[in-house]
Amino acid sequence: MSKSNKKRIAPPISRPVAAPDAGRATPSAVATSPATPVAPPFVPDQPETGFQLIRFDRRTKWYMGIVTGLFILLSLLKIHTLSVAMWNQLIPDGSDPKRGIMSGTPQAIRMDEYAVWVPNTLSNANQGYPVANESLGGEKIALLGAPAYHPLMIFKPLLWGHFFLGPEQAIAWQSNFNYFAVLLLPFLLFMLLTGNNFLLSVFGSVWLWLSSASQMWNGGCDMAVGLFSLLFVSGIYILFGKHSLLGKIGWGLLFGWTLFSALVLVYPPFQVPLGYTFLILFIAYCLRHKDQFRFDSDQWTAIGIGAGALVLVGVAFYTSYRDLKPTVEAMVNTVYPGRRSESGGTGFIANWFSEYYSWLITPQRYPKSWLNICELSHYLTFTPVIAASLLIYFVAKRRVDWMLALLALWILAQLVWIEYGWPKWLAEGTLMSMSPTRRTQVPLGVSGVILTILYLAYLTRHQLVTGAGAKALAIAGALGFVVYTAYVNLNDTEGLFRSYQLFLPVLFFTFLNVLLLINVQVKYRTALFAGAVVLYLLPNLKFNPVAVGLAPIMQHNIYKTVQEIDKKDPGKRWVVFGSQYISYLVTATGVKLLSGVKTLPARNIMHVLDPVAKRDSAYNRYAHTVYQTYIDGRDSVIIQQSFEDAYTVGMDPCSPRFKELKVKYLIFDREPQPVEVRCAKLISNMGSVKIYERTDE
Repeated sequence: MSKSNKKRIAPPISRPVAAPDAGRATPSAVATSPATPVAPPFVPDQPETGFQLIRFDRRTKWYMGIVTGLFILLSLLKIHTLSVAMWNQLIPDGSDPKRGIMSGTPQAIRMDEYAVWVPNTLSNANQGYPVANESLGGEKIALLGAPAYHPLMIFKPLLWGHFFLGPEQAIAWQSNFNYFAVLLLPFLLFMLLTGNNFLLSVFGSVWLWLSSASQMWNGGCDMAVGLFSLLFVSGIYILFGKHSLLGKIGWGLLFGWTLFSALVLVYPPFQVPLGYTFLILFIAYCLRHKDQFRFDSDQWTAIGIGAGALVLVGVAFYTSYRDLKPTVEAMVNTVYPGRRSESGGTGFIANWFSEYYSWLITPQRYPKSWLNICELSHYLTFTPVIAASLLIYFVAKRRVDWMLALLALWILAQLVWIEYGWPKWLAEGTLMSMSPTRRTQVPLGVSGVILTILYLAYLTRHQLVTGAGAKALAIAGALGFVVYTAYVNLNDTEGLFRSYQLFLPVLFFTFLNVLLLINVQVKYRTALFAGAVVLYLLPNLKFNPVAVGLAPIMQHNIYKTVQEIDKKDPGKRWVVFGSQYISYLVTATGVKLLSGVKTLPARNIMHVLDPVAKRDSAYNRYAHTVYQTYIDGRDSVIIQQSFEDAYTVGMDPCSPRFKELKVKYLIFDREPQPVEVRCAKLISNMGSVKIYERTDE
């Protein structure tokens, strides 16, 4: 508030009115000089409501119950959004092409799920949930991402379903849990941050869920966002809540469990930026409500119990983590992904504003430089207009909301990291060096969504009344900003976009940005903004199919045939010569497979193939491993890196090395030449796919 306004005496009526100005005529006086323009009335900020934690009223409980109930119901019914039905197309076996599909179309680009993590998960399930599984890689690789019988699973709620449900229900649980987490836990976060604004809290969670970064990645960083939200909520309840002794212990245990669950996600590209986002929110929340710190015995007891619970959970975590540590160290020492050390500055895959024009992009139609529909995806951003409005408000009233200000500054810092980079010492000191910019764009988007929700809540209590000229200037600024986003995307899409295609998006997002101007008062602002954003994002739900069960994998002829052979002759090693897709499918059966995706190299196997580690740099990586026939009469093994995440092994199918490794079964994606199978006999013929058993074992 300006000094001149502080000196004015407000009339004793319920509505704020303008105080008389020196240069304006009043009813009791006649102006003796030319009239000056009428100043806009001063409207004071509405006072903050009394401090309150989450209000668990009827509608809050209903929302939480519906989200939880749908998650459980869909998981029990085996319904999920995975593209496993791609197997009907990749390796047709004569079954219904729509097998396993309720609606929609499976996405070929979602290879990470239908070709990697679903087969890997089934592999470990079919082996009885061991911690070591050479089909997935070396060390105790199952502890990183697959279900396993180990105490560390306490901190992996995504995988809990595997220990009391069947495999199809458990994988539905694993898939659905991401959406459950992002719809429920950020809702609680927003309830705290917005002072129990229920509709804004629901909108914020739905916005995160519907966004491209969530839908195109079928969960994306949803689990990380959910866990950090729960960490924030439990921390606030420890500091500010009033509980019984049992309640204090409960919140302390929840805080400790959530902290370590967030740590074992083991994905620093998301964890590091999101960690800073939520740390800033936590500090700002404590500063905003510092008057609530009583520092009495009850509060110190809560803090002490919370700290004690954290120590207990920490001890349990450390005991479990010791088994995982060698695996993490081996992963860090790979060539890829290795020990990431970046300084930023490599830019967005698309650009900061590409989501404004996402309706013009399809899985098949996108600029080549944007890589693919998943990599380019992130979140709608309104940060520029919000930051400008907050700055104008500060200049006019000399007031600042530190939560909004600090979060906006952190968004700016992330933007600088992505576009220009940070000094190496700063990047390494803050661990941001572990977050490549194409991954940082996702946590940046999450920060932007949180900022927008907080700002919408802020607008319900604060406004800046200006004249028509200032309003027109602000609206022109919003229009100019959106036109700039169109210009950026026209230049960035290699001619894919045309000017006329951007006209409607420019109008639409100008409207949304105008709704956020602090000096433009709009009735039903929040409802209009939320409704428009949700309607814009709804088409993202069409990307993933609605699927049921895992029949495209578990009922596939290759899967069933391999399992039948393994049941009769268990424990033998297998290798696929040719198609990597056959390797992915065979991995799911649980047999010991040399080919396929290896998160880490299985050193016991690679030592036989490469005794002096001459080609270590080719296979010491996360890699899709393909075996091809190479016969030169000298039992040579050729290991060649083919991509950043792939290598090929060329060798004789009848090599003595395979005999040493106890490889008994060979699968070919074609009719092999007699010399390739001189040591084996055909035991299964499935069209182009042949299975041979070595007879010289």
